[in-house]
Amino acid sequence: MEKLANRFDHRLPPLQTLQTFYVVAATSSFTAAAAELCLSPSAVSRQIKQLEHHLNCSLFERHTRKVVITEAGMRLLPIIESMITSLRNSFEATKHKIRTLNVRITPTFARRWFLPRFPDLQKCHPDLAINIDTAWFSQPNFSLGGVDVLITYGNGNWPGMEVVPLLVEQLTPMCSPKLRHEGQPFSIEWLEQQVLLHSNPRHFDWTLWLHAEGVYSPLAGKNQVFDTLDFALSAATYGYGVVMGDINFTGEELGNGSLIRPFDRVIESGNGYYAIFPDRPEHTARVTDFITWLRQSAGNPKV
Repeated sequence: MEKLANRFDHRLPPLQTLQTFYVVAATSSFTAAAAELCLSPSAVSRQIKQLEHHLNCSLFERHTRKVVITEAGMRLLPIIESMITSLRNSFEATKHKIRTLNVRITPTFARRWFLPRFPDLQKCHPDLAINIDTAWFSQPNFSLGGVDVLITYGNGNWPGMEVVPLLVEQLTPMCSPKLRHEGQPFSIEWLEQQVLLHSNPRHFDWTLWLHAEGVYSPLAGKNQVFDTLDFALSAATYGYGVVMGDINFTGEELGNGSLIRPFDRVIESGNGYYAIFPDRPEHTARVTDFITWLRQSAGNPKV
């Protein structure tokens, strides 16, 4: 009983008094606050006195036509404002149930494809909250509370998973216009004078493209490897070298001229970007709206 009594020694003031304090502080008037709260001015006055008694301090100086918040009231105001905002948001979330999905996305896809379209997803599904992580190197855990959808790069072969094709990888060299030299045409010989930028240590994207050009020996130029295509593309825009870019991710740079395509040839690597998730009815039901939006946003890829 003693512990129970101690607990109630620290009771919070009634919520209604806190709301009344907040409105009086905003209006500087018991009468105006009463009108907003649908109370009588005397009821507002009683609630403020009740709160002052609870806190053992004066919150307002009373004048004939207005009230002025005291220093103690000023210290209390941001606390009450934050609490009321939090309560309001919580009540709204309760009325409009929020569905949360954990989505793991490769960094390049996340920054260059997903984020520009994120506002459209929120507009289409305002009740859908997406937690995004880009830990693409970590093994996904699809159990409850883990990853709901994985958007990753590959060839589409994930046994036991539902696999949704999104983008076909379309590769072509790209570089800054700073690397264009007057009178020197773009050619394989020109490429050999450049730093080749890679997003994988095996350089297989460059190998595929060069084979399509009839070049079967490694170029003699320098090479620089990055751990993501996004980094390699950014380095190319700064004039550091020539990147094997994916045209799915470079519309903005090609449009504004910060990147150019020195060659016409575009190849499909046979890989692409996919959304994958467990092939289980309860999991599919949870992610259906998100997957439908992904399909519609990506169009009809040929993967």
